[in-house]
Amino acid sequence: MTLGGRYRVEHELGRGGMAKVFRGTDTVLSRTVAVKVLAPQFADDQGFVERFRREAQAAARIGHQHIVSVFDTGSDDGVHYIVMEYVEGRTLAEFLAGGGRIMPDRAIGIAQDVCRALEAAHAQGVVHRDIKPGNIMLNPHGEVKVTDFGIARLTTTTETLAQTAAILGTASYLSPEQAQGQPVDGRTDIYSLGCVVYEMVTGRPPFLGDTPVAVASKQVLEQPVPPSRLNADVTPALDAVILRALAKNPADRYQSAEEMRADLDRAKRGLPVEATPLLAAGATQVFDRPPAARTTQVLEPTEPERRSPWVPVAVTLVLVGLLGLLLWFLATSLLGDDDQTGVLVTVPDVVGDKLNPARAELEDAGLVVLDENIIRVPAPADDPEAEPGTVLEQDPAANEEVPEGTEVFLTVVEQPQAIEIPPVVGLQASAAQLILEQAGFLNVVQEQETSEDIPLGSVTRTDPPEGTEALPDDQITLFVSSGTGTVIVPSVTCQSFGSAQRDIREAGLFPVVSEETVAPNPLCLNGNKVAAQDPAAGSEVPAGTTVFLFAGEAVVPTGPTFPTGPTGETGD
Repeated sequence: MTLGGRYRVEHELGRGGMAKVFRGTDTVLSRTVAVKVLAPQFADDQGFVERFRREAQAAARIGHQHIVSVFDTGSDDGVHYIVMEYVEGRTLAEFLAGGGRIMPDRAIGIAQDVCRALEAAHAQGVVHRDIKPGNIMLNPHGEVKVTDFGIARLTTTTETLAQTAAILGTASYLSPEQAQGQPVDGRTDIYSLGCVVYEMVTGRPPFLGDTPVAVASKQVLEQPVPPSRLNADVTPALDAVILRALAKNPADRYQSAEEMRADLDRAKRGLPVEATPLLAAGATQVFDRPPAARTTQVLEPTEPERRSPWVPVAVTLVLVGLLGLLLWFLATSLLGDDDQTGVLVTVPDVVGDKLNPARAELEDAGLVVLDENIIRVPAPADDPEAEPGTVLEQDPAANEEVPEGTEVFLTVVEQPQAIEIPPVVGLQASAAQLILEQAGFLNVVQEQETSEDIPLGSVTRTDPPEGTEALPDDQITLFVSSGTGTVIVPSVTCQSFGSAQRDIREAGLFPVVSEETVAPNPLCLNGNKVAAQDPAAGSEVPAGTTVFLFAGEAVVPTGPTFPTGPTGETGD
Protein backbone atom coordinates (compact mmCIF):
# COMPACT_ATOMS: atom_id res chain seq x y z
CA MET A 1 0.00 0.00 0.00
CA THR A 2 0.95 3.65 -0.29
CA LEU A 3 0.58 5.99 2.70
CA GLY A 4 0.14 9.72 2.50
CA GLY A 5 0.12 9.50 -1.29
CA ARG A 6 3.93 9.08 -1.45
CA TYR A 7 5.32 6.36 0.86
CA ARG A 8 5.15 2.92 -0.72
CA VAL A 9 5.23 0.19 1.95
CA GLU A 10 7.22 -2.87 0.86
CA HIS A 11 8.35 -5.72 3.14
CA GLU A 12 8.46 -6.08 6.92
CA LEU A 13 11.78 -5.47 8.70
CA GLY A 14 10.70 -6.17 12.27
CA ARG A 15 8.01 -5.72 14.88
CA GLY A 16 7.66 -4.59 18.47
CA GLY A 17 4.98 -4.49 21.10
CA MET A 18 2.86 -1.81 19.43
CA ALA A 19 4.09 -1.35 15.87
CA LYS A 20 5.68 -2.95 12.83
CA VAL A 21 8.54 -1.49 10.80
CA PHE A 22 8.60 -1.86 7.02
CA ARG A 23 11.12 -1.03 4.36
CA GLY A 24 9.56 1.49 1.99
CA THR A 25 10.20 4.02 -0.73
CA ASP A 26 9.54 7.75 -0.74
CA THR A 27 8.18 7.99 -4.28
CA VAL A 28 8.57 11.78 -4.34
CA LEU A 29 12.27 11.88 -3.40
CA SER A 30 13.08 8.36 -4.74
CA ARG A 31 14.84 7.23 -1.56
CA THR A 32 14.59 4.19 0.70
CA VAL A 33 12.91 4.84 4.05
CA ALA A 34 11.71 2.88 7.07
CA VAL A 35 7.97 3.14 7.74
CA LYS A 36 6.77 2.42 11.28
CA VAL A 37 3.05 1.55 11.41
CA LEU A 38 0.99 1.42 14.61
CA ALA A 39 -0.65 -1.99 15.06
CA PRO A 40 -4.38 -1.98 14.11
CA GLN A 41 -5.53 -3.09 17.56
CA PHE A 42 -4.16 0.16 19.03
CA ALA A 43 -5.35 2.53 16.29
CA ASP A 44 -8.50 3.46 18.22
CA ASP A 45 -6.73 3.76 21.59
CA GLN A 46 -5.95 7.44 22.03
CA GLY A 47 -3.24 6.71 24.60
CA PHE A 48 -1.26 4.55 22.20
CA VAL A 49 -1.80 6.97 19.32
CA GLU A 50 -0.49 9.82 21.46
CA ARG A 51 2.55 7.78 22.48
CA PHE A 52 3.17 6.96 18.81
CA ARG A 53 3.01 10.62 17.78
CA ARG A 54 5.25 11.60 20.71
CA GLU A 55 7.94 9.26 19.39
CA ALA A 56 8.00 11.15 16.09
CA GLN A 57 7.99 14.54 17.80
CA ALA A 58 10.75 13.59 20.25
CA ALA A 59 13.12 12.22 17.59
CA ALA A 60 12.35 14.94 15.03
CA ARG A 61 13.17 17.80 17.39
CA ILE A 62 16.67 16.47 18.14
CA GLY A 63 18.39 15.83 14.79
CA HIS A 64 21.75 14.13 15.43
CA GLN A 65 24.06 11.83 13.49
CA HIS A 66 23.70 9.08 16.12
CA ILE A 67 19.88 9.26 16.26
CA VAL A 68 17.65 7.76 13.57
CA SER A 69 16.13 10.72 11.73
CA VAL A 70 12.37 11.17 11.44
CA PHE A 71 11.21 12.58 8.09
CA ASP A 72 7.42 12.60 8.35
CA THR A 73 4.43 11.35 10.31
CA GLY A 74 0.71 11.17 9.65
CA SER A 75 -2.48 9.11 9.41
CA ASP A 76 -4.04 7.61 6.31
CA ASP A 77 -7.51 6.05 6.54
CA GLY A 78 -6.98 5.13 10.19
CA VAL A 79 -3.40 3.91 9.68
CA HIS A 80 -0.95 5.88 11.84
CA TYR A 81 2.65 5.92 10.57
CA ILE A 82 6.10 7.45 11.05
CA VAL A 83 8.58 7.75 8.18
CA MET A 84 12.19 7.40 9.33
CA GLU A 85 15.73 7.11 8.05
CA TYR A 86 16.45 3.60 6.76
CA VAL A 87 19.46 2.13 8.59
CA GLU A 88 21.00 -0.92 6.97
CA GLY A 89 22.48 -3.13 9.65
CA ARG A 90 21.59 -5.00 12.83
CA THR A 91 20.65 -4.12 16.38
CA LEU A 92 23.12 -4.49 19.20
CA ALA A 93 20.73 -7.09 20.64
CA GLU A 94 21.37 -9.30 17.61
CA PHE A 95 25.13 -9.08 18.14
CA LEU A 96 24.70 -10.02 21.81
CA ALA A 97 22.19 -12.83 21.19
CA GLY A 98 23.12 -16.07 22.92
CA GLY A 99 25.52 -14.48 25.41
CA GLY A 100 27.91 -12.93 22.89
CA ARG A 101 30.49 -10.42 24.10
CA ILE A 102 32.14 -7.38 22.56
CA MET A 103 35.78 -6.47 23.18
CA PRO A 104 36.02 -3.76 25.87
CA ASP A 105 37.56 -1.11 23.58
CA ARG A 106 34.83 -1.60 20.97
CA ALA A 107 32.16 -1.59 23.70
CA ILE A 108 33.53 1.74 24.95
CA GLY A 109 33.33 3.19 21.43
CA ILE A 110 29.69 2.13 21.06
CA ALA A 111 28.83 3.52 24.50
CA GLN A 112 30.51 6.85 23.67
CA ASP A 113 28.36 7.23 20.54
CA VAL A 114 25.22 6.46 22.55
CA CYS A 115 26.37 9.12 25.04
CA ARG A 116 26.64 11.61 22.18
CA ALA A 117 23.06 10.78 21.14
CA LEU A 118 21.85 11.21 24.72
CA GLU A 119 23.69 14.52 25.06
CA ALA A 120 21.72 15.83 22.06
CA ALA A 121 18.41 14.45 23.37
CA HIS A 122 18.88 15.76 26.92
CA ALA A 123 19.87 19.18 25.57
CA GLN A 124 16.39 19.33 24.00
CA GLY A 125 14.76 18.22 27.26
CA VAL A 126 14.00 14.72 25.94
CA VAL A 127 14.64 11.63 28.10
CA HIS A 128 14.67 8.41 26.07
CA ARG A 129 13.59 6.08 28.95
CA ASP A 130 14.14 2.86 26.98
CA ILE A 131 17.86 2.56 26.23
CA LYS A 132 18.55 -1.12 25.55
CA PRO A 133 20.44 -3.22 22.95
CA GLY A 134 17.32 -3.59 20.82
CA ASN A 135 17.15 0.20 20.36
CA ILE A 136 20.79 0.62 19.32
CA MET A 137 21.49 0.02 15.62
CA LEU A 138 24.93 -0.72 14.10
CA ASN A 139 25.33 -0.24 10.35
CA PRO A 140 27.89 -2.22 8.27
CA HIS A 141 30.47 0.53 8.90
CA GLY A 142 30.08 0.17 12.67
CA GLU A 143 28.29 3.50 13.06
CA VAL A 144 25.80 3.74 15.94
CA LYS A 145 22.21 4.93 15.67
CA VAL A 146 19.77 5.20 18.60
CA THR A 147 16.13 4.59 17.72
CA ASP A 148 12.66 4.15 19.25
CA PHE A 149 11.80 7.21 21.30
CA GLY A 150 8.37 5.62 21.83
CA ILE A 151 8.21 6.22 25.61
CA ALA A 152 10.27 9.40 25.62
CA ARG A 153 8.93 12.35 27.58
CA LEU A 154 9.91 15.98 27.87
CA THR A 155 11.55 16.62 31.22
CA THR A 156 9.31 19.67 31.69
CA THR A 157 6.19 17.52 32.01
CA THR A 158 4.78 16.63 35.41
CA GLU A 159 3.85 13.11 34.30
CA THR A 160 5.73 10.07 35.53
CA LEU A 161 6.01 6.55 34.27
CA ALA A 162 4.25 5.08 37.29
CA GLN A 163 1.36 3.60 35.30
CA THR A 164 3.38 2.27 32.37
CA ALA A 165 6.81 1.28 33.67
CA ALA A 166 5.83 -2.35 34.11
CA ILE A 167 4.45 -2.53 30.57
CA LEU A 168 6.65 -0.32 28.42
CA GLY A 169 10.07 -0.60 30.01
CA THR A 170 12.42 -3.56 29.67
CA ALA A 171 13.17 -4.96 33.11
CA SER A 172 16.84 -5.80 32.46
CA TYR A 173 17.59 -2.14 31.70
CA LEU A 174 15.14 -0.30 33.97
CA SER A 175 16.62 2.23 36.37
CA PRO A 176 15.62 1.85 40.06
CA GLU A 177 13.51 5.00 39.86
CA GLN A 178 11.67 3.66 36.80
CA ALA A 179 11.06 0.32 38.51
CA GLN A 180 9.48 2.20 41.44
CA GLY A 181 7.39 4.50 39.24
CA GLN A 182 9.20 7.64 40.43
CA PRO A 183 9.86 10.76 38.32
CA VAL A 184 12.93 10.42 36.10
CA ASP A 185 15.41 12.64 34.29
CA GLY A 186 18.42 12.16 32.03
CA ARG A 187 20.22 10.13 34.71
CA THR A 188 17.81 7.25 34.14
CA ASP A 189 19.26 6.92 30.61
CA ILE A 190 22.75 6.84 32.18
CA TYR A 191 21.72 3.85 34.31
CA SER A 192 20.21 2.01 31.33
CA LEU A 193 23.36 2.64 29.29
CA GLY A 194 25.40 1.25 32.19
CA CYS A 195 23.33 -1.96 31.93
CA VAL A 196 24.01 -2.10 28.17
CA VAL A 197 27.80 -1.63 28.60
CA TYR A 198 27.77 -4.31 31.33
CA GLU A 199 26.09 -6.75 28.93
CA MET A 200 28.46 -5.87 26.07
CA VAL A 201 31.56 -6.83 28.05
CA THR A 202 30.15 -9.77 30.09
CA GLY A 203 27.57 -11.34 27.77
CA ARG A 204 24.68 -10.89 30.23
CA PRO A 205 22.74 -8.03 31.87
CA PRO A 206 23.74 -7.05 35.43
CA PHE A 207 20.66 -8.72 36.92
CA LEU A 208 18.92 -11.96 35.97
CA GLY A 209 15.64 -13.39 37.23
CA ASP A 210 12.81 -15.77 36.45
CA THR A 211 10.29 -12.96 35.84
CA PRO A 212 10.44 -9.28 34.88
CA VAL A 213 9.18 -8.42 38.36
CA ALA A 214 12.08 -10.32 39.95
CA VAL A 215 14.59 -8.51 37.73
CA ALA A 216 13.04 -5.10 38.48
CA SER A 217 13.23 -5.89 42.20
CA LYS A 218 16.95 -6.63 41.90
CA GLN A 219 17.46 -3.33 40.07
CA VAL A 220 16.20 -1.61 43.22
CA LEU A 221 17.67 -3.78 45.99
CA GLU A 222 20.79 -5.62 44.84
CA GLN A 223 24.33 -4.63 43.80
CA PRO A 224 25.76 -5.94 40.52
CA VAL A 225 28.72 -8.30 40.39
CA PRO A 226 31.71 -6.25 39.12
CA PRO A 227 32.11 -6.93 35.37
CA SER A 228 35.79 -7.83 35.79
CA ARG A 229 34.77 -10.94 37.76
CA LEU A 230 32.94 -12.20 34.66
CA ASN A 231 35.50 -11.03 32.10
CA ALA A 232 39.16 -10.64 33.05
CA ASP A 233 39.68 -8.30 30.06
CA VAL A 234 37.67 -5.58 31.81
CA THR A 235 40.11 -3.09 33.33
CA PRO A 236 39.68 -1.61 36.81
CA ALA A 237 39.00 1.78 35.16
CA LEU A 238 36.16 0.40 33.01
CA ASP A 239 34.87 -1.51 36.05
CA ALA A 240 34.61 1.78 37.97
CA VAL A 241 32.86 3.59 35.09
CA ILE A 242 30.21 0.88 34.72
CA LEU A 243 29.58 0.62 38.46
CA ARG A 244 29.19 4.39 38.80
CA ALA A 245 26.63 4.42 35.98
CA LEU A 246 24.76 1.65 37.86
CA ALA A 247 24.57 3.53 41.17
CA LYS A 248 21.12 3.10 42.77
CA ASN A 249 20.93 6.76 43.79
CA PRO A 250 20.80 9.07 40.73
CA ALA A 251 22.90 11.62 42.66
CA ASP A 252 25.78 9.09 42.75
CA ARG A 253 25.75 8.44 39.00
CA TYR A 254 27.26 10.53 36.26
CA GLN A 255 25.17 13.69 36.15
CA SER A 256 25.29 13.95 32.35
CA ALA A 257 26.00 11.81 29.31
CA GLU A 258 28.92 14.12 28.49
CA GLU A 259 30.50 13.37 31.89
CA MET A 260 30.18 9.61 31.33
CA ARG A 261 31.60 9.86 27.80
CA ALA A 262 34.66 11.73 29.11
CA ASP A 263 35.34 9.01 31.71
CA LEU A 264 34.90 6.28 29.08
CA ASP A 265 37.51 8.05 26.99
CA ARG A 266 39.93 8.08 29.93
CA ALA A 267 39.34 4.38 30.53
CA LYS A 268 39.99 3.61 26.86
CA ARG A 269 43.28 5.55 26.88
CA GLY A 270 44.47 4.00 30.13
CA LEU A 271 44.21 7.23 32.10
CA PRO A 272 42.85 7.56 35.66
CA VAL A 273 39.07 7.91 35.69
CA GLU A 274 36.99 10.12 37.95
CA ALA A 275 34.68 7.25 38.89
CA THR A 276 35.33 5.26 42.05
CA PRO A 277 33.43 2.18 43.28
CA LEU A 278 30.30 3.33 45.09
CA LEU A 279 28.41 1.95 48.05
CA ALA A 280 24.63 2.08 47.69
CA ALA A 281 22.61 3.12 50.71
CA GLY A 282 21.80 0.12 52.86
CA ALA A 283 24.08 -2.22 50.92
CA THR A 284 27.72 -3.09 51.19
CA GLN A 285 29.80 -4.26 48.28
CA VAL A 286 33.16 -5.89 48.96
CA PHE A 287 35.85 -5.92 46.31
CA ASP A 288 38.44 -8.65 46.62
CA ARG A 289 41.98 -7.36 46.65
CA PRO A 290 45.05 -9.65 46.54
CA PRO A 291 46.92 -9.66 49.87
CA ALA A 292 50.07 -7.60 49.94
CA ALA A 293 53.17 -9.72 49.60
CA ARG A 294 55.17 -9.98 52.79
CA THR A 295 58.92 -9.49 52.60
CA THR A 296 61.14 -11.32 55.04
CA GLN A 297 64.70 -10.13 55.36
CA VAL A 298 67.25 -12.84 56.19
CA LEU A 299 70.50 -11.70 57.72
CA GLU A 300 73.49 -13.61 56.35
CA PRO A 301 76.83 -13.95 58.09
CA THR A 302 79.25 -11.14 57.37
CA GLU A 303 81.87 -13.56 56.06
CA PRO A 304 82.80 -12.70 52.42
CA GLU A 305 81.23 -14.98 49.80
CA ARG A 306 83.65 -17.30 48.08
CA ARG A 307 83.24 -17.58 44.29
CA SER A 308 84.10 -20.72 42.37
CA PRO A 309 86.62 -20.14 39.52
CA TRP A 310 84.33 -22.18 37.21
CA VAL A 311 81.36 -19.78 37.50
CA PRO A 312 82.54 -17.27 34.84
CA VAL A 313 83.33 -20.13 32.45
CA ALA A 314 79.85 -21.68 32.90
CA VAL A 315 78.13 -18.34 32.34
CA THR A 316 80.10 -17.79 29.13
CA LEU A 317 79.18 -21.23 27.77
CA VAL A 318 75.48 -20.64 28.48
CA LEU A 319 75.54 -17.30 26.64
CA VAL A 320 77.30 -18.84 23.63
CA GLY A 321 74.70 -21.62 23.51
CA LEU A 322 71.78 -19.17 23.61
CA LEU A 323 73.36 -17.10 20.84
CA GLY A 324 73.76 -20.18 18.67
CA LEU A 325 70.16 -21.20 19.24
CA LEU A 326 68.97 -17.71 18.25
CA LEU A 327 71.01 -17.77 15.03
CA TRP A 328 69.64 -21.21 14.13
CA PHE A 329 66.06 -20.02 14.66
CA LEU A 330 66.57 -16.95 12.45
CA ALA A 331 68.16 -19.03 9.69
CA THR A 332 65.32 -21.54 9.76
CA SER A 333 62.69 -18.80 9.63
CA LEU A 334 64.32 -16.89 6.78
CA LEU A 335 65.78 -19.67 4.63
CA GLY A 336 63.43 -22.57 5.33
CA ASP A 337 61.18 -24.30 2.80
CA ASP A 338 58.47 -21.89 1.59
CA ASP A 339 56.00 -24.76 1.47
CA GLN A 340 56.15 -25.00 5.26
CA THR A 341 55.38 -21.33 6.03
CA GLY A 342 52.66 -18.94 4.84
CA VAL A 343 50.48 -21.65 3.21
CA LEU A 344 47.33 -20.08 1.66
CA VAL A 345 43.98 -21.88 1.42
CA THR A 346 40.74 -20.97 -0.38
CA VAL A 347 37.74 -20.35 1.87
CA PRO A 348 34.80 -22.62 0.92
CA ASP A 349 31.33 -21.14 0.37
CA VAL A 350 29.16 -22.39 3.25
CA VAL A 351 26.37 -19.76 3.24
CA GLY A 352 23.06 -21.62 3.12
CA ASP A 353 24.53 -24.81 4.60
CA LYS A 354 23.69 -26.22 8.01
CA LEU A 355 26.21 -25.43 10.77
CA ASN A 356 27.75 -28.87 11.32
CA PRO A 357 28.45 -29.68 7.62
CA ALA A 358 29.69 -26.10 7.11
CA ARG A 359 32.04 -26.40 10.06
CA ALA A 360 33.39 -29.74 8.83
CA GLU A 361 34.00 -28.37 5.33
CA LEU A 362 35.87 -25.33 6.67
CA GLU A 363 38.02 -27.44 8.99
CA ASP A 364 38.80 -29.88 6.16
CA ALA A 365 40.09 -26.87 4.20
CA GLY A 366 42.54 -26.07 7.02
CA LEU A 367 40.54 -23.31 8.68
CA VAL A 368 39.40 -22.96 12.31
CA VAL A 369 35.82 -22.47 13.57
CA LEU A 370 35.65 -21.73 17.30
CA ASP A 371 32.43 -21.89 19.31
CA GLU A 372 32.82 -18.26 20.38
CA ASN A 373 33.04 -17.23 16.70
CA ILE A 374 29.56 -18.58 15.93
CA ILE A 375 27.02 -15.76 16.13
CA ARG A 376 23.39 -16.84 16.47
CA VAL A 377 20.66 -14.46 15.30
CA PRO A 378 16.89 -14.69 14.62
CA ALA A 379 15.71 -15.58 11.11
CA PRO A 380 16.02 -12.51 8.84
CA ALA A 381 12.91 -10.53 7.95
CA ASP A 382 13.29 -11.31 4.24
CA ASP A 383 13.46 -15.07 4.96
CA PRO A 384 11.44 -15.69 8.13
CA GLU A 385 11.16 -19.42 7.36
CA ALA A 386 14.94 -19.97 7.39
CA GLU A 387 15.67 -23.18 9.30
CA PRO A 388 17.55 -22.98 12.61
CA GLY A 389 21.25 -23.69 12.18
CA THR A 390 21.42 -22.32 8.63
CA VAL A 391 24.54 -20.24 7.89
CA LEU A 392 23.57 -16.68 6.89
CA GLU A 393 26.99 -15.01 6.68
CA GLN A 394 30.65 -15.98 6.81
CA ASP A 395 33.83 -13.99 7.42
CA PRO A 396 36.23 -14.33 5.58
CA ALA A 397 34.01 -14.46 2.51
CA ALA A 398 33.83 -17.43 0.15
CA ASN A 399 36.71 -17.93 -2.32
CA GLU A 400 39.08 -15.60 -0.45
CA GLU A 401 42.65 -16.88 -0.04
CA VAL A 402 43.78 -16.73 3.57
CA PRO A 403 46.60 -18.28 5.65
CA GLU A 404 46.02 -21.82 6.81
CA GLY A 405 44.64 -21.86 10.37
CA THR A 406 42.67 -18.61 9.96
CA GLU A 407 39.62 -18.32 12.24
CA VAL A 408 36.26 -18.12 10.44
CA PHE A 409 33.25 -16.29 11.90
CA LEU A 410 29.81 -17.70 11.09
CA THR A 411 26.38 -16.09 11.54
CA VAL A 412 23.63 -18.74 11.84
CA VAL A 413 19.90 -18.81 12.48
CA GLU A 414 19.28 -19.45 16.17
CA GLN A 415 17.07 -22.21 17.50
CA PRO A 416 13.77 -20.75 18.78
CA GLN A 417 13.62 -20.91 22.55
CA ALA A 418 10.47 -21.67 24.48
CA ILE A 419 9.18 -18.61 26.37
CA GLU A 420 7.26 -18.65 29.63
CA ILE A 421 3.85 -17.01 29.30
CA PRO A 422 3.91 -14.06 31.74
CA PRO A 423 1.07 -13.43 34.24
CA VAL A 424 -1.54 -11.18 32.59
CA VAL A 425 -4.86 -12.29 34.12
CA GLY A 426 -6.73 -9.25 35.46
CA LEU A 427 -4.93 -6.76 33.19
CA GLN A 428 -6.66 -4.75 30.48
CA ALA A 429 -6.60 -6.62 27.17
CA SER A 430 -4.44 -4.05 25.33
CA ALA A 431 -1.82 -4.04 28.11
CA ALA A 432 -1.80 -7.85 28.30
CA GLN A 433 -1.32 -8.16 24.54
CA LEU A 434 1.58 -5.69 24.65
CA ILE A 435 3.28 -7.64 27.48
CA LEU A 436 2.96 -10.92 25.55
CA GLU A 437 4.33 -9.38 22.36
CA GLN A 438 7.25 -7.82 24.23
CA ALA A 439 7.95 -11.25 25.76
CA GLY A 440 8.47 -12.50 22.19
CA PHE A 441 5.13 -14.04 21.17
CA LEU A 442 4.23 -13.22 17.56
CA ASN A 443 0.69 -14.57 17.33
CA VAL A 444 -1.57 -13.17 20.06
CA VAL A 445 -5.35 -13.20 19.52
CA GLN A 446 -8.28 -12.17 21.71
CA GLU A 447 -11.63 -13.84 22.40
CA GLN A 448 -14.43 -12.68 24.67
CA GLU A 449 -16.21 -14.62 27.40
CA THR A 450 -18.48 -13.72 30.28
CA SER A 451 -17.07 -13.61 33.77
CA GLU A 452 -18.59 -13.16 37.21
CA ASP A 453 -15.30 -12.03 38.79
CA ILE A 454 -13.14 -10.26 36.16
CA PRO A 455 -14.11 -6.67 35.21
CA LEU A 456 -15.24 -5.85 31.69
CA GLY A 457 -12.32 -5.62 29.23
CA SER A 458 -9.82 -7.43 31.48
CA VAL A 459 -8.15 -10.79 30.80
CA THR A 460 -9.86 -13.80 32.42
CA ARG A 461 -7.38 -16.50 31.32
CA THR A 462 -4.90 -17.43 28.60
CA ASP A 463 -4.54 -20.48 26.39
CA PRO A 464 -1.96 -21.97 26.95
CA PRO A 465 -2.19 -20.99 30.64
CA GLU A 466 0.13 -18.35 32.07
CA GLY A 467 3.25 -19.81 33.64
CA THR A 468 3.58 -22.52 30.98
CA GLU A 469 6.04 -22.33 28.07
CA ALA A 470 5.34 -21.89 24.36
CA LEU A 471 7.34 -21.14 21.21
CA PRO A 472 7.36 -17.60 19.75
CA ASP A 473 5.20 -18.67 16.76
CA ASP A 474 2.57 -20.49 18.86
CA GLN A 475 -0.87 -18.85 19.07
CA ILE A 476 -1.59 -17.34 22.47
CA THR A 477 -5.28 -16.66 23.08
CA LEU A 478 -6.33 -13.94 25.52
CA PHE A 479 -9.83 -14.47 26.88
CA VAL A 480 -11.30 -11.08 27.70
CA SER A 481 -14.18 -10.49 30.10
CA SER A 482 -17.37 -9.28 28.44
CA GLY A 483 -18.96 -8.62 31.81
CA THR A 484 -21.86 -10.44 33.46
CA GLY A 485 -25.55 -10.85 32.70
CA THR A 486 -27.30 -8.81 30.00
CA VAL A 487 -27.00 -5.21 28.81
CA ILE A 488 -29.21 -2.76 26.94
CA VAL A 489 -28.08 -1.90 23.40
CA PRO A 490 -27.54 1.88 23.18
CA SER A 491 -28.88 3.95 20.30
CA VAL A 492 -26.04 5.00 17.97
CA THR A 493 -27.87 5.82 14.72
CA CYS A 494 -26.88 9.10 13.11
CA GLN A 495 -23.60 9.10 15.09
CA SER A 496 -20.16 8.95 13.43
CA PHE A 497 -18.83 5.42 13.19
CA GLY A 498 -15.96 6.16 15.60
CA SER A 499 -18.32 7.59 18.24
CA ALA A 500 -20.78 4.72 17.75
CA GLN A 501 -18.11 2.06 18.20
CA ARG A 502 -16.91 3.72 21.39
CA ASP A 503 -20.42 3.80 22.88
CA ILE A 504 -21.00 0.16 21.94
CA ARG A 505 -17.76 -0.94 23.62
CA GLU A 506 -18.51 1.05 26.76
CA ALA A 507 -21.83 -0.79 27.01
CA GLY A 508 -19.97 -4.13 27.09
CA LEU A 509 -20.81 -5.06 23.50
CA PHE A 510 -18.65 -5.72 20.42
CA PRO A 511 -19.10 -3.29 17.47
CA VAL A 512 -18.57 -4.40 13.84
CA VAL A 513 -18.94 -2.10 10.83
CA SER A 514 -20.78 -4.11 8.19
CA GLU A 515 -19.75 -4.04 4.54
CA GLU A 516 -23.44 -4.10 3.60
CA THR A 517 -25.44 -0.90 3.21
CA VAL A 518 -29.08 -0.12 3.94
CA ALA A 519 -31.61 2.36 2.64
CA PRO A 520 -30.80 5.97 3.57
CA ASN A 521 -32.02 7.01 6.98
CA PRO A 522 -34.09 10.21 6.51
CA LEU A 523 -32.92 11.41 9.93
CA CYS A 524 -29.24 11.34 8.87
CA LEU A 525 -28.58 11.51 5.15
CA ASN A 526 -24.85 12.05 5.67
CA GLY A 527 -23.10 8.96 4.33
CA ASN A 528 -20.50 9.10 7.09
CA LYS A 529 -23.10 8.43 9.80
CA VAL A 530 -24.61 5.19 11.12
CA ALA A 531 -27.87 4.67 9.21
CA ALA A 532 -28.97 1.51 11.07
CA GLN A 533 -27.87 -0.93 13.74
CA ASP A 534 -28.58 -4.57 14.60
CA PRO A 535 -29.67 -5.46 17.32
CA ALA A 536 -31.92 -2.44 17.58
CA ALA A 537 -31.49 0.22 20.25
CA GLY A 538 -33.12 -0.74 23.56
CA SER A 539 -32.74 -4.49 23.00
CA GLU A 540 -31.63 -6.54 25.99
CA VAL A 541 -28.79 -8.84 24.94
CA PRO A 542 -26.00 -10.86 26.63
CA ALA A 543 -22.83 -8.93 27.38
CA GLY A 544 -20.30 -9.26 24.57
CA THR A 545 -22.93 -9.53 21.83
CA THR A 546 -21.86 -8.27 18.40
CA VAL A 547 -23.65 -5.11 17.23
CA PHE A 548 -23.52 -4.52 13.46
CA LEU A 549 -23.39 -0.91 12.22
CA PHE A 550 -24.61 -0.08 8.69
CA ALA A 551 -23.95 2.87 6.41
CA GLY A 552 -26.75 4.28 4.24
CA GLU A 553 -26.73 3.86 0.47
CA ALA A 554 -25.51 6.87 -1.49
CA VAL A 555 -28.38 9.10 -2.64
CA VAL A 556 -28.25 9.78 -6.41
CA PRO A 557 -29.56 13.32 -7.12
CA THR A 558 -32.22 13.60 -9.86
CA GLY A 559 -33.46 16.68 -11.77
CA PRO A 560 -36.71 17.58 -13.60
CA THR A 561 -37.45 15.81 -16.91
CA PHE A 562 -38.89 17.39 -20.04
CA PRO A 563 -41.01 15.79 -22.82
CA THR A 564 -39.38 15.57 -26.25
CA GLY A 565 -40.88 16.11 -29.68
CA PRO A 566 -40.91 13.71 -32.65
CA THR A 567 -37.42 14.84 -33.71
CA GLY A 568 -35.99 14.55 -30.24
CA GLU A 569 -36.15 18.29 -29.55
CA THR A 570 -37.46 19.37 -26.21
CA GLY A 571 -40.85 20.95 -26.06
CA ASP A 572 -41.65 24.34 -24.58
